[in-house]
Amino acid sequence: MYLGIDLGTSEVKLLLLDGAGRIVGTAGSALSLSSPEPLWSEQNPADWWRATGTAVAQLRTAHPLA
Repeated sequence: MYLGIDLGTSEVKLLLLDGAGRIVGTAGSALSLSSPEPLWSEQNPADWWRATGTAVAQLRTAHPLA
């Protein structure tokens, strides 16, 4: 099994592949942006970890044998 993780601006997306490269499942968790000043965009790195953990949990629930 292989796990692909795409950390984007609005979402963390996960892709679970089997040994032959076939898609077993996908999951995602939304991220938010903070704009404390005009033209500023920030994210808290702790939110990246939280969102990744949430998406991994979704995959585990949906594909417990994988």
